[in-house]
Amino acid sequence: MRNVLQQFSKDLAILDRKAVISLVYAAFGLTCIFYLKNQPAVASFFAGTSLADFGNFIANSPSNNLPGLGWWVFIVTVFYVLLPVLIIKLVWRENLRDFGLKFSIEEGFWKLLAACTVTMIPLVYLMSLTSGFAAKYPFLHIYNGEPYIGTTLLLWELIYFLQFFGLEFFFRGFLVHSLKPSLGLYSIFVMTVPYCMIHFGKPAAETFSAIIAGIFLGWLSYRNGSIWLGLILHCAVAFSMDIFALFNKGLL
Repeated sequence: MRNVLQQFSKDLAILDRKAVISLVYAAFGLTCIFYLKNQPAVASFFAGTSLADFGNFIANSPSNNLPGLGWWVFIVTVFYVLLPVLIIKLVWRENLRDFGLKFSIEEGFWKLLAACTVTMIPLVYLMSLTSGFAAKYPFLHIYNGEPYIGTTLLLWELIYFLQFFGLEFFFRGFLVHSLKPSLGLYSIFVMTVPYCMIHFGKPAAETFSAIIAGIFLGWLSYRNGSIWLGLILHCAVAFSMDIFALFNKGLL
């Protein structure tokens, strides 16, 4: 028993500390998001407390599901952004710019972004015609007859974009750049595994596409040192997904 524990200790000692922390945190953070984003669970958690009305509002808003979506974005912001930032600044004592937040972007990458956007929008439209896509999007649901084109949709898109910032920072910033020193280009592929898995439950075409997108967006961040290109592309695709979905349902 003692020899086994000594060997375990020796094996841990040779591991890259930053890589271990980032991967263990990824497992922890994604698990927390999976359970805490559940809106009925929020209502149950706060039931019988002074926050019971808040929990019910999150889970059962009578006019639309924006409060529940806002709760989801709040949770992912905590675990995608706030806690990784604390790890970077307080544990590793490093600069956030080194984790995908630098603003300098080479000219050639802007041209690549434009080409990708022009290519993706027609593909998104074709996907929007499928039944699986129509059943899933948009996430926003309005129950009181209010038109979708209005303040509620605008507020949702702004909240939605905040979620994408968190997602890009966590996967293409925190994970890729914390694993980069020890894994090099393999950091992109390691990041792509959990990135694909968070798409489980979405249309199959979108989930399989997440593998390609994860690798490509990971490479953009790895090579350019910035998540902003991926964020712009992701937001453009997501916004067009919502608009196409609403248009196909006759809600615009």
